[in-house]
Amino acid sequence: MKHLILVFLLIGIAVIYFGCSENNPSASDSNQTAQMNNTLAKKLIGDAYTDFTFTPPTFWNGTVEFNGVAYGITYTTLSAPRNYSSASPFIEDWVVYEYGQPGNVYMTGSNHGVSNLAKKPDPTPFVGNGKITEAYGPFEMWLGRNIHEQGLIYWLPDRSMPDHAEFTFRIN
Repeated sequence: MKHLILVFLLIGIAVIYFGCSENNPSASDSNQTAQMNNTLAKKLIGDAYTDFTFTPPTFWNGTVEFNGVAYGITYTTLSAPRNYSSASPFIEDWVVYEYGQPGNVYMTGSNHGVSNLAKKPDPTPFVGNGKITEAYGPFEMWLGRNIHEQGLIYWLPDRSMPDHAEFTFRIN
């Protein structure tokens, strides 16, 4: 009986080691490479600027710059703005693409955030957190990573609607 328990224990250790390791021999080579790239990818921080374009559903369109290279960025609003409370939550999908070529998508994702639209302070701070759901080309190593946005919304002089936003787009 002791030998049977020892055999099961060794089999369990082997299954855990080979089944949970990043160097899983049963995983395909491309899957192992993707796992290694995602593990080794460092944090990426970009500076973004978006105009408020009032072209539903993409209200925010602009650029984000990573390591000196500018990319286009567009946000699709999935929730109606709530401007009747001090906390105004929002849900958005976003797309990062080759600058000037919206059809050449490099990265997509979604995020949830909050701002304060009720009092319309100028500028209005906002934060958002989300996840990268698709990544291609120069961003493929960040697939599945979390993102964080933090910035300011600037208003038109009459405060009737936003003018633009400036923020940091960080991939963790």
